[in-house]
Amino acid sequence: MNVVTHACAPVVVALAVDAIRLYSDRNRLFSTKDLIAIGVAGVLPDLLNPPLFSRPRYSSWTHTLWFVLAVFPVLMAICRKWFRPRWILLTSFLWLATVAHIATDTISRGTRPLYPYGPVIDYRLIRKDIHNWIRFDIAFIAATVILVFWTKWLERRQVSSRSPVR
Repeated sequence: MNVVTHACAPVVVALAVDAIRLYSDRNRLFSTKDLIAIGVAGVLPDLLNPPLFSRPRYSSWTHTLWFVLAVFPVLMAICRKWFRPRWILLTSFLWLATVAHIATDTISRGTRPLYPYGPVIDYRLIRKDIHNWIRFDIAFIAATVILVFWTKWLERRQVSSRSPVR
């Protein structure tokens, strides 16, 4: 998968959660700062060890189970410091965004989750050609933009319905 897809996919999920909550007259869970952090967590394995070609992903320490286990306490410490009111929720979402990155890489190009010990797991459920990646990027960018506007609209509607009529 591409960096854009890795960043936008978890943000789309978080925005969908916010949209559902706003639609049922509850408050949003995620601020803009939270959504940015979720997007960064989605690209975290590629930021820490950028795969220039598909082969390094098989030997990348950031695309392993060891990384998934090690990043959780780090994310917890970051969230306790910078996202104090809802640090448990944010830790969970950031960690799931990182796990989703590795899972999508596994179904698209393959990873070696137990590196250096285990075999390469390569399901190839998504074809490798560049046109497929561009479609994914466009779809996730469009979904992100649509959900941002929709949540803003739902928020304005919610505020206007709560304001007293004079």
